[in-house]
Amino acid sequence: MWISLSAGQTTGMGVPAIIGEWVRERVMKPISRHMARVAGVTVGATLLLSAGLASAASFEVGEKVFVPMFEPNPELDGYAEGFVEQVHDDGTLTLRINKVQTGKGKTLSGTCHPSGGTALSGAEIVSDDPDDLVVEQRLLTDEVMTYRRGSQLYLKRENLSIAYLKYLGSGMGMTPDRFDVAIRRAEEVGLPRMVAAMEIGKMQVESTQGRGFPVPASRALQKAAPMLDDVAAKLEGYPESVETAARMLGGTTPEHRDDPLAAVIVRLHEILDKQLGELAQQSDDPREVSGFSVDQLLAIYTGWFRVITVNDTQPFQNADVDYYRERAAKALNDGEWPALK
Repeated sequence: MWISLSAGQTTGMGVPAIIGEWVRERVMKPISRHMARVAGVTVGATLLLSAGLASAASFEVGEKVFVPMFEPNPELDGYAEGFVEQVHDDGTLTLRINKVQTGKGKTLSGTCHPSGGTALSGAEIVSDDPDDLVVEQRLLTDEVMTYRRGSQLYLKRENLSIAYLKYLGSGMGMTPDRFDVAIRRAEEVGLPRMVAAMEIGKMQVESTQGRGFPVPASRALQKAAPMLDDVAAKLEGYPESVETAARMLGGTTPEHRDDPLAAVIVRLHEILDKQLGELAQQSDDPREVSGFSVDQLLAIYTGWFRVITVNDTQPFQNADVDYYRERAAKALNDGEWPALK
């Protein structure tokens, strides 16, 4: 039985409506969004080109292939697996696809071998069994990779996303050496924002002097001010990511990880806020905190304000660094803990 999917409608004799709904909800919506982005801004092609992987390969009928559906944040990567059914003279391939990973439901341990098949948008369903879907799709040759090459690239990106997610979580065990590995992987697959995100994570971890393991806030914040100045300088090349993070911190945009660098900036704020909160537990009056003068605390606050304003080149909530520094200085001198935002 052959079924054609068009404009979200499922037709075909004897096909239960629930299957069409399952396909639309589980497959067509997420993949249609991905394909729309590719069509509009050629995201997938850009990512492959930046990694030096966009050159078309030669394929044979019956060959197992890999269809990458990569995102700027590899945590959200998807892919499809299948076999070449026809090779056409116009540079396209007809594939019979039996496995699709849409990028949802990923965990820290990864999804290298997802089970169950789903369908690509606009594909023809060969089998209507929701537990074992088989679909056909015609794609350009340069949108397809050999299975070995594609699966190895996906695994490399998956390992990168595991390090990234670990830092966004507890961060436990994310040593400078592990950051170096993640940075190298991000460079190899052509993800500059992920490179910057991991470099900033490394800066933060090194500044705590704990080598990726918990230390008291009184120690972790000793070198925070110069670290934040370095982060602000790094972010001068990524104002859009800072703007995205600022919207999330300001509550005008829900938190998300579509931009990995923006997510790391938000995480940096969470870490600093927690560490300053630990100091506040030692004393309600910041002037009496052991190991920190008012000027040292003010330098930490000012460093963060430089981060979230890209070194005072774009306002945060319609205010510049001077405004936030003066507000923080007044609070500290009055014996009160300032807000970090």
